[in-house]
Amino acid sequence: MRIALGIEYCGVGFDGWQTQPHGRTVQDVLEAAIARIAAESVDVVCAGRTDTGVHAAVQVGHFDTAAARPLTAWVRG
Repeated sequence: MRIALGIEYCGVGFDGWQTQPHGRTVQDVLEAAIARIAAESVDVVCAGRTDTGVHAAVQVGHFDTAAARPLTAWVRG
């Protein structure tokens, strides 16, 4: 199943959107949170990215999962 995301965040304290080997990124934190709900690792694909400290108001992305969850579980999670 493919789940679409509307993503909004305050970039303070993050090393930008994209996974970096040396930093705490929005992508890393979001993927870890979704993985807890999905009970499997996920890769979030995003239609853009931000730099260190930059905020996002209307970022769009998606992830694919084999987890069988009601759609409401993804929203509440």
